[in-house]
Amino acid sequence: MREAQDWEQEIGLLYYLTDFEGIGGRIKERSEDFIVEEVHPELGMAELRILRGEKAPRDPEGSGDFLWVVLEKRDWATIDAVNRIASLLKIPRRHVGFAGTKDKFAVTAQWISLRGVRWRDLRSLELKDMAFHTPVYLPHRLRLGQLLGNYFTIRIRGARAPIPVVRRFPNYFGYQRFGSYRFVSHLVGRAILRGDWELAAREYLARTSPWEPPQTRAARLRLSEDWGNFREALSYYPRRLRQEFTILRALARGKSYESAFRQLHPRLLSLFIHAYQSYLFNVILSRRLEEGTEPAGGDILLHGTPTAMIPGYAAKFAGGIQGEIERAVLEEEGVDLSAFRRFRKLSSQGGRRKILQTAKEMRVEGDTVRFFLEKGSYATLLLREIIKPRTPEGFAFTPHRA
Repeated sequence: MREAQDWEQEIGLLYYLTDFEGIGGRIKERSEDFIVEEVHPELGMAELRILRGEKAPRDPEGSGDFLWVVLEKRDWATIDAVNRIASLLKIPRRHVGFAGTKDKFAVTAQWISLRGVRWRDLRSLELKDMAFHTPVYLPHRLRLGQLLGNYFTIRIRGARAPIPVVRRFPNYFGYQRFGSYRFVSHLVGRAILRGDWELAAREYLARTSPWEPPQTRAARLRLSEDWGNFREALSYYPRRLRQEFTILRALARGKSYESAFRQLHPRLLSLFIHAYQSYLFNVILSRRLEEGTEPAGGDILLHGTPTAMIPGYAAKFAGGIQGEIERAVLEEEGVDLSAFRRFRKLSSQGGRRKILQTAKEMRVEGDTVRFFLEKGSYATLLLREIIKPRTPEGFAFTPHRA
């Protein structure tokens, strides 16, 4: 085990499980470098076919009110793709079901279900970097979480050494939970949980990162130095930062800090709380790594593996050393579990999560690695053990996509 880089420690990733130096390299330099194929418990794998230039089944089977298809996409966030499909088909967004979100800067294949949609209408849509195949009519919809996991095929460019086979890794929450080049989501969530909406606004609008584009960094610095002059900030703050600009515009109209945040979709607000939960879990897991990962007295096990707490109003403490760690971290943060139900629509019950994860069916071919992970695990957390990135550039994000 070895210590992580300073920039990773900001989000609670304090250690690597492996001791070797790391091979370096970059991921996601091109979309095709990061391929994800979802596995459904009944219908099996959503294979990437059409965007690879291959043929795929196009004749519908089965019967029922729900059309299930494999959705292939390149550089589309799942939510954006679903919203676009629903808009073009003129159906409510809730009529499109999916099991999990996939990486945006990647080529991915996943199952979706559409209520009351005919295959000929769906396949007639003209969408750039998106395709559909393997249509099946079923009597029920696809629900969130209804997947076994995902197969990943990932190319590592510019490595200093061959790719080693690494299967076990700390089951941290990954970089995506905290932002891209600017890890602030957990800081915003912490402030909201404490009821300090002004601090939440300062963290979200004005905190800078050395990794962010110069234009946005300059705007945040200017706002930080002239905090409160929100009307003038509208003239220089980048509009492409849509969520931040929404808050800034509300503040310029004289709204309170809390009211300004409430202009955002409730789902986004809840993501701030989830990011803070993820940070707490990462810190708890890091402390457990210091004590060892073998099952010990008082552990709550899942499939034989010790678990750590994801703090929330209904979360249960473990016993033994694990419980001591959980209580100590929450005390240091000044967090009481009841705080997670402080705001009714932002409440979160928490739970438990395995401290270690194992990749299955791992294969290495040259600069490419392929493996399967069960749902809820992050491929980047396995890759960080292999690469041990010195900076987030080329790993947590690619500069040309920042």
